[in-house]
Amino acid sequence: ITCYNSLGASGANTKTLTVAGPLPPTVTTSSATLVNASGATLNGSANPRLTSATGWFRYSATNPVTCNDTFGTRVPATGGTALGSGSVSVPYSEVVTGLNSLTAYYFCAISSNTGGMGVGSVLSFTTSNVPPTAAITIPSGDISSTQGAAVSFDGDGSDTDGTISAYEWRDGSC
Repeated sequence: ITCYNSLGASGANTKTLTVAGPLPPTVTTSSATLVNASGATLNGSANPRLTSATGWFRYSATNPVTCNDTFGTRVPATGGTALGSGSVSVPYSEVVTGLNSLTAYYFCAISSNTGGMGVGSVLSFTTSNVPPTAAITIPSGDISSTQGAAVSFDGDGSDTDGTISAYEWRDGSC
């Protein structure tokens, strides 16, 4: 800056102003919802910070400790949810399926724009148990019997986690 008046110039003083480019999104990982034996909905939100942003998730049965874009499985595998270019946080979610029952999974939300990548914190959820299966093996079909006559039944049950606590026979009124 050089100032002038009727007596002349006052000398120059130079200052540099640096204008930062776009900032990466700020990201929040939110709790998983609709968790069942084989899937869940992963939830997060990101503020695009005035630059067009995209959001996605990473998940794994191994705890990455901190969120990054290399651990586990990416959902979706490519691309992501378009979050616009506003200045407020935008929620997004992805459904994951094919998970193992009774397993802890770790996940985080991630978003990127031309300013870089932002990551949320790592959260976890545990899938539920698969109900056991049961089948009557004998008789193999419907039978008729007279009142008071003895009828024999045999059955089989299985549980994916190997734990069956009890068997129970009931009449048809349950």
